[in-house]
Amino acid sequence: MSLAIQLERTGHVALYQQIVEQVKDRISSHRLPPGARLPTIRQFAQELGVTRVTIQNAYNELQTGGWIEATTGRGTFVSQTMQPNAAMRLSSQQLTPDAVIGDILQINEIVGVRSMASASPDPALFPVDEFWNTLNELRHQASALVSYSSSQGDPFLRIEVANQLEERGIRVLPDDILITSGVTQSLSLITQTLCRPGDSVLVEQPTYLGALHVLKAHGVQVIGAPLDAEGPELDVLERLAIQHRPRFFYTIPSFQNPTGLCMSLARRQALLALAERHNFLLVEDDIYAPLAYDQPAPPALKALDRTGMVIHTSSFSKTFMPGLRLGYVVAPPPLHQNLLTMRRATDLCSPPLSQRMMANFLATRGLQKHLRRVLPIYRERRDALLAALQHRMPHTVTWTKPVGGFCCWLTLPRHHALSNLHQLTLQQGWAFAPGDVFLVQPSTNYHLRVCFGNQGVETIRSGIEVLGNLIRECLQRADLRNPQPSDWTPLV
Repeated sequence: MSLAIQLERTGHVALYQQIVEQVKDRISSHRLPPGARLPTIRQFAQELGVTRVTIQNAYNELQTGGWIEATTGRGTFVSQTMQPNAAMRLSSQQLTPDAVIGDILQINEIVGVRSMASASPDPALFPVDEFWNTLNELRHQASALVSYSSSQGDPFLRIEVANQLEERGIRVLPDDILITSGVTQSLSLITQTLCRPGDSVLVEQPTYLGALHVLKAHGVQVIGAPLDAEGPELDVLERLAIQHRPRFFYTIPSFQNPTGLCMSLARRQALLALAERHNFLLVEDDIYAPLAYDQPAPPALKALDRTGMVIHTSSFSKTFMPGLRLGYVVAPPPLHQNLLTMRRATDLCSPPLSQRMMANFLATRGLQKHLRRVLPIYRERRDALLAALQHRMPHTVTWTKPVGGFCCWLTLPRHHALSNLHQLTLQQGWAFAPGDVFLVQPSTNYHLRVCFGNQGVETIRSGIEVLGNLIRECLQRADLRNPQPSDWTPLV
């Protein structure tokens, strides 16, 4: 059978990778159902005018990912383990931060669905060889590194984190740093230490859904402050601070999740002054700061802090490997001790082996080398996303232009025809994150978070084509002669 594969022979994407993505397209959209026979390597190579090695590489990658299966003497077939209905069962759940986080994690395990819902790095770009080499170098320390360790974190890792922070303009001692299991745990510890149920916390609107889940799980009252292109709208934030007397304001100043936007230096300075004036802490999530595509991120809030108003947290989940679950938090001295006590009361300590491995990797400048290699790739994917949106989206859809990170924020008219858009995309084998779960207060518009970090250029183009076609079809069936005004100005 002919799969009607179209190859771009003058592009930058390898031919075998183009074949992989287009075969996935046909499987995801059910044009190739489970059990469908694929051409033999020789037939496929002749049809496309490529070498057998190219087809073999494509089939190997598809088989490794579980998309196809080969049986000696019978041929190559679309995998019988495809689960076209599994993703639809996810979409029936209630749209809460908890449910959507669970869905995003589970979708990654469903063969046949490609996800642009997760703000994750691409596992194919992980420095796996360097990782294993570093682990092998620690073999003689294995006995010590599989025992309990300090709740504050491995001292060698804290030294290296202090060095990393100095490059962000933050001068701290290793003893000022608490190693955590990622930013999510940092935020949970901060909330448990600073807040009681019913206390108020301010966040950006929209904001990271994981932060909303943590805050709501601890019973605090969450209030959203709107964003503009330079950061939080400080006049609104000040009014909310006076009205609610928040325990802290959670912010992602650099390449915000879900918008990808970056708070200006002037807005950062004004935010610090506002926090000092009204005596509330700033919790700075700096996780995306190294992922800058156009120019370096401005100084961290903590680097500008002169009065101890900023609690700084970050992790290696976006820049290295999320599965290692390694992050850190820097807090003013009295709070630091309280966080350490709370850490002992939760999970005691982070795994010593992964901490020491990360320390050695940082000490050899491995992270800097890795970022130099992957940043051009992520920049190309960001550019491909923006170009595809410009080409495929109807004029009623707007979007942010991320200058770093992995996220882009789409704004669509709130019309009943688009109310189940994330379910429709799942039927086509694509996952996007529904925007409502990133909002504290409801919007008169619909939104989607579209992520580009963990997918290649061809996949991004295909996904946006599917999404654009679905939106256009929905809007063509809708009466949009009198659209409702937006309550949140699209950041374009």
